[in-house]
Amino acid sequence: MLMDYLERWLTPNISLTDFNDRTIVLRYALHLSGRMALVAWGLIVLLHLLFHALGLLPYSVWQGILIGTVMGIPLTITLGVLATIVVGRSITALADARLEYLRQSRTDMLSGLPNRRAFTEALASDERGVLLLLDIDRFKQVNDRYGHLAGDEVIVAVAREFAGLAGDHHLVARIGGEEFAVFFRDMTIEEAKRAADEARQAVETTVISAGGQRLNVTISGGLAMIAAGRDYAAAYSAADRALYLAKGSGRNRIVDEGELATLTTTNPPMTEPSAQAG
Repeated sequence: MLMDYLERWLTPNISLTDFNDRTIVLRYALHLSGRMALVAWGLIVLLHLLFHALGLLPYSVWQGILIGTVMGIPLTITLGVLATIVVGRSITALADARLEYLRQSRTDMLSGLPNRRAFTEALASDERGVLLLLDIDRFKQVNDRYGHLAGDEVIVAVAREFAGLAGDHHLVARIGGEEFAVFFRDMTIEEAKRAADEARQAVETTVISAGGQRLNVTISGGLAMIAAGRDYAAAYSAADRALYLAKGSGRNRIVDEGELATLTTTNPPMTEPSAQAG
């Protein structure tokens, strides 16, 4: 009980990230050292009283307490501050390493975009918006013809285009292979479709230098609404069907879920392009 009380009294509330601020670390060090000095002074008084009672002091109690105070308190504070700063730097390094680990675990290393895990976690707090699923048309042919390094450069180029589309308000991620996802916040599905189609056209007209070659690629996408009462899984399934239909009805297009019935009736896809040809 006594140790628990001392621990709570000695150490103020401070988080790992606070150790990145030198002012907070110094304030913490002074706070901790001051309280340690009070504990040390109390021990000095108690020990002198005990030694006096046992007849072990060669001088008076008050002389001993005065000497202990003059020598012990400044020494305790100085050592406490130095020790706290040294430990604080170590904690800062650990906190930075932890934050970097968390960042990397949620980042696609090739494109620099958030990965699937980060994307789904971010969407958990959003109740309304438009989900866009898209992938690069015939991406396997790019890899087969120009090599995987060229394929990586194509992914980076497409990621750059959609990162610009997302800006600071919307969210874009690479969710696997040549597949990307965008979440448009505060947009109707018509607005999101216009934005996605502009990005599609920009990708189509962009000349990509890849593997020593200059080439163009196209993308296809599917859109679905996320709203109250409709979770991410349901919206993802609808957007995925729309993407599949965009692939099967000619590629290089954006299809929203409202077009599913119409396009399926007028132009049913014969095969699943994402599985066979990209």
